[in-house]
Amino acid sequence: MPDDRRPRIIDVTRKPTKCPDCGERVVDIVYGTGDMTEIEFALQYRKEAIMGGDNIPRRPPIWCCSCGCKRFRKVNPDGTDAPVKVKMLKDIRKAPVSVINWSSSMVDRALESNQIDLIHKYTLDITTEFEEKEALVVTAVSQSDAELLARELVWNGAVGLKGRRCVMIEVKEITESY
Repeated sequence: MPDDRRPRIIDVTRKPTKCPDCGERVVDIVYGTGDMTEIEFALQYRKEAIMGGDNIPRRPPIWCCSCGCKRFRKVNPDGTDAPVKVKMLKDIRKAPVSVINWSSSMVDRALESNQIDLIHKYTLDITTEFEEKEALVVTAVSQSDAELLARELVWNGAVGLKGRRCVMIEVKEITESY
């Protein structure tokens, strides 16, 4: 077993783009999360972060390697603690569901059989039985396939809506010009 005496928390003057140890990307640490897991946070807020729990240390690290091996604390160039504002869960706004590009199982089959010309991208404006409105971006082989995927996502609760039934879906094909 290797004797790793390197500190788990590293002092930095600015946010690193990747971890010096493992090379993974560096993400924010979000405090005030209780027992929430990273998966629950990603599904609910659609952002990547590491959960810091409810206890905020006196000199808190504010960034973390995405694999969790190192944490980073912001300091001034002279090594003294820099004033920082920690990210709190209550202050984070949810990203729209449209940042995720959902794809249907028919797309996988079309790719496997090398029928790329069948695949299209659609925007869907969804309204649930509680009059919640959401916009989705999906990749599907037809408008009906896109609609079916939207209904399935809403029914399974994957898009974070209270409603479980789509009462209206407006489908528009995205035409990309190159």
